[in-house]
Amino acid sequence: MTDIEMNAALCLSCRQLIDAEEAEPDGLRCPVCGSTVHPRRKNSIEKTWALVITALMLYIPANILPVMSVETFADSSANTILGGVIELFGNKMYFIAAVVFVASFVVPLFKIGSIFYLLITIQARDSLSNSAKTRLFHLIELIGKWSMLDIYVITIMAGLVNMGFLIQIKGGAGATFFAATVIATMLASKSFDTRLIWDIKGEQ
Repeated sequence: MTDIEMNAALCLSCRQLIDAEEAEPDGLRCPVCGSTVHPRRKNSIEKTWALVITALMLYIPANILPVMSVETFADSSANTILGGVIELFGNKMYFIAAVVFVASFVVPLFKIGSIFYLLITIQARDSLSNSAKTRLFHLIELIGKWSMLDIYVITIMAGLVNMGFLIQIKGGAGATFFAATVIATMLASKSFDTRLIWDIKGEQ
């Protein structure tokens, strides 16, 4: 039984369950922390759809454009995310290449695909249980921080390896789009209301 069926609402700030019959004229007010409480986040599905589609659109140039350029006195080069992974493999740096590939290519795709899946299954039943979908959402939030690995590496290298006209490392346009992709997916997961999963009747 969901909170709506019990005529109650959950405060997302302090997790207090509130009796919906005690609503004030301006809406539900949490008696513990004073926050305004809504039975479900307003326009959660619409906002999440908009953000995850934006993330997908940003993800394309993030992988096409170079994320980092290295300029030396004699030469200059620029790499995309996958180009950097291939170069790391070519230099036999297999572990680092695998970490960058998973964190910067697989994880963002997994997050975007998983949010798409959750949004679709809210409106259409499928074989996965509601508890499994909730665990999937918590996994999305857990691994989200690792998506910024490329940006951290570029920032550290640009700060440490800067020798004037001899060698310079700069972030490329791809890094900007990649950071925007990560931010969009983070906002999408924040706007998604997991309580909507449990509004679906069926296997729990």
